[in-house]
Amino acid sequence: MDRLKDINIFSFQVFVLVYESLNSLSVAQTLNVPASKISRCLNSLRHALDDPLFYRKQYGFEPSEMATRIYPEMKKILELAGQACSVDQDENNRLKQELTIACPTGLCVKLSRRLQEQAREHGQHFTFIVKPINHHVDNEIQHGNVDVAISFESSHSEGVKSEFVTKGTGLYVVGNHRHPLWQRSPQPQLKEIIDYPFIVADCPAFNDRIDPLEVYANDIDRHLDVEVKVSGLTELADQLESTSSLTFVGQKYAAEFLNRMSDLEVRRLPQDQFELLHQRMGVPSYYLLSPPRGRNLPDWLLPAMSEFITSSVVLTEPGDKE
Repeated sequence: MDRLKDINIFSFQVFVLVYESLNSLSVAQTLNVPASKISRCLNSLRHALDDPLFYRKQYGFEPSEMATRIYPEMKKILELAGQACSVDQDENNRLKQELTIACPTGLCVKLSRRLQEQAREHGQHFTFIVKPINHHVDNEIQHGNVDVAISFESSHSEGVKSEFVTKGTGLYVVGNHRHPLWQRSPQPQLKEIIDYPFIVADCPAFNDRIDPLEVYANDIDRHLDVEVKVSGLTELADQLESTSSLTFVGQKYAAEFLNRMSDLEVRRLPQDQFELLHQRMGVPSYYLLSPPRGRNLPDWLLPAMSEFITSSVVLTEPGDKE
């Protein structure tokens, strides 16, 4: 075997394929390499083994006795190399596997950390890519660009499974800590809130066309001044810190994130006001969208996401800033 120490595994592959097809041109096409490269590999093997290996005939090659003798061993070497590569690839997949999750901006906070904790509990490792949901999420799931999505509406697209999770049960009002609203009433009222400019935290399939507060204002013959629509928490916080605008946040962890900023005040909207706000549009519903067969998703993923959604949007405590 010392004579083969300078021969690479590709040359073994060339030998096996030529032996099986007895045609070097077809092997070159199969491997998508020039015919000259096939000739060089065979010449290297001939020199190392001091044997012609193949005799050229009118319609192809004929193997030598040595070629016939070593073919099974060469084949075995290739199979073992393939198995080694598979093990290595499986390990890389285990260590570097990525899962892409699309969700409303308010649910991006803490989601990846919660899922990482669940993965560790199951002895697994994933890289979670969490990004804002858009109107094309069905198509992204169908094409494998998104593994799971949290949506405000179910999907009727082929190749997308919908699972209802829960409905939101409350809202937080957020504004600059110097905002005059906080001086008017310890419990914000809708009629007071619409006196000020409002920032809509854009949520595709829920309030991207018209916000529930706009509907409420129209119903009582008032005008809501929608100052801007934003899609990210960082942009939302920046707007709130530097303007006299207010906004609503319906997810507990997003409210906690904003509450940690020294220039912002976060207060729970009273429950009667929450019900008044949603009497015409209805409260937001949350669905999990995924491929029908789960596309090899870990068994714990969807239940963990469902639990996370519920813990974030089913508000059981006031959560007001002290």
